[in-house]
Amino acid sequence: MSNGPTFFLFANPYKPDTVATSAVLARLLFKRGARILMDAWLHERVQVGEPCGLDQLPQTTTAVVSLGGDGTLLRTISHAAARDIPVLGIHMGHVGFLLEVTPDDLEQTAERLMTGDYHTEERMMLCCRVNDEEDMLVMNDVALTRGQSPSSIEVKAYADGETIFFSRGDGLLVATPTGTTGYALSAGGPVVYPLMSCLVLVSICSHILTQRPIVMPEDKNVLLTAHAHPEQPCQIIMDGQVVLNRTGEVRVQIRKADVKARFIRFSEQQFLTRLRQKQAEWNEM
Repeated sequence: MSNGPTFFLFANPYKPDTVATSAVLARLLFKRGARILMDAWLHERVQVGEPCGLDQLPQTTTAVVSLGGDGTLLRTISHAAARDIPVLGIHMGHVGFLLEVTPDDLEQTAERLMTGDYHTEERMMLCCRVNDEEDMLVMNDVALTRGQSPSSIEVKAYADGETIFFSRGDGLLVATPTGTTGYALSAGGPVVYPLMSCLVLVSICSHILTQRPIVMPEDKNVLLTAHAHPEQPCQIIMDGQVVLNRTGEVRVQIRKADVKARFIRFSEQQFLTRLRQKQAEWNEM
């Protein structure tokens, strides 16, 4: 086993060239003395390093490297943040808000990872608890929605016991500043600069047209409640990755997490420039 730094490579199997790019990066890091870990399916294809599940990520891992888009990276965040491990995003397609580098210069990427020639950027996360189940870490947003039910859902929202409002429509979501360029933006919410700390509450297709998004301080404890028919479960969706179906009385408690996500940066982020680029990209769709 190598005494050098340890890197976990996580790839999107459905994006073109991710396997080939993972293989190149894995070999570059390996020949520099790094220990390489990756999912079993990727290890079988690449044949470098050791197979390891994301949920078995060693505490001593130097960094997680995600190859794909923002969605791929989001699948790694909760596991990495819980262990205080930074994440580097390599984008394999469109420009993403969370991604740092392209596959064009993997040699330099490998060298900078090995020498620690980077800084880390911290982002606020959410801690979510559904009913009395275990806490879950969330990077972007938590949505309580009508799910597959054809009927609207009534969701009641509270902050520290104070009623915010009742919403009838497709549901409600709570987003971090990072999450305001995702689902929350599509639902009509504001874009919040990602290095700020606050909670953003947004109604999803509300029947109450005067209901507007609300930005709250980071220390607020938010509670969303709803009642779902036994044959028409509501859904709690976290980062678009985890979907829970629940019936009966549903309580979703959301607060600022005690841990933060850490992203590897090789240069200063230009969020407003990236936002402008994404808006131009959306306009061309």
